[in-house]
Amino acid sequence: MKLAPTIHFNEFDHYKTTAEEVNGFQTVERMHPEFGSWQEKFMDLGHIKVYEHRADLKQNVNVHFDNSGLEKYVHHCMSVEGELAANFRDYNLTASLSPRSYHHLYLSGDEYHLGMGAQFLNVHIEVARDYYLNLLGDSEAWSVKMRQQILNNSLFYPGEFKLSLPMMQTIHSIFNSSMSGSLKKVLIEAKVLELVAMQLYSSMGRDEIHKSTCQKKELFFAIQHYLDDTFLEEHSLKNIARHFGINEFILKKGFKENAGTTVFDYILSKRLEYSLQLLQSTDQTITDIGFTIGYKYPNHFSSAFKKKFGINPTECRK
Repeated sequence: MKLAPTIHFNEFDHYKTTAEEVNGFQTVERMHPEFGSWQEKFMDLGHIKVYEHRADLKQNVNVHFDNSGLEKYVHHCMSVEGELAANFRDYNLTASLSPRSYHHLYLSGDEYHLGMGAQFLNVHIEVARDYYLNLLGDSEAWSVKMRQQILNNSLFYPGEFKLSLPMMQTIHSIFNSSMSGSLKKVLIEAKVLELVAMQLYSSMGRDEIHKSTCQKKELFFAIQHYLDDTFLEEHSLKNIARHFGINEFILKKGFKENAGTTVFDYILSKRLEYSLQLLQSTDQTITDIGFTIGYKYPNHFSSAFKKKFGINPTECRK
């Protein structure tokens, strides 16, 4: 869209052909003689503003906007059809949208260029900054980070993401409800919050959950490797938990979920596998081997060995 002509929004806005209320939305149609048709639906809910833009243009065009209130809102922008690209020169940022994608961002400034494809259907939601901050909690890392960046008036732009089918259905319900009056506004606000929640979960929360899950798996792999190297040593849940900086409950639960067995069954299995190696590769007595892996009494060692391998140590050695 770099080669497309650039015009100021005021020039486009000059060619309004209709402006009326339809089904609770303020609707405007602009018919530029050179660039074509641009229709807009708009509803102001106070702390939330909802827009739908439909365009049937004769060519791609870059539209220049002056908007001194950018930092007053957090912006969720969705391309249902067509391509768009918002260019913020102050940040050297181009936030592009391909068909069926979305992004959300927060930034300050007072102007930007919107590169518009010839045909598009775009949904734009502005949520008041202070209201949005109240939606963000302080118990999840992604939420804390986002909240802090907005509080600091810093750029927040995690990138472009795909619109899911549930998101598309929610968008449809926002603009096609049969309700009217105050109930329609209640419904639309609820659907907007649902849409915001789904997008935050998909682009931020889900990644953090995945990251957290991966970190937990790495932790318990590390615990397994630690036990692989130290299975002949004396272990307790307390000492292992302390070594890895977790509590005993997390150790027991997480180890079972990741290894499929308990900590002590894992240690026992490693010890018995080691005893098998000793029986096959050394001349140590069965009593000594049993003692090496922690059994004071040969019959206890023999019973455990047979339970795991199906034969007793004497038969194995023969």
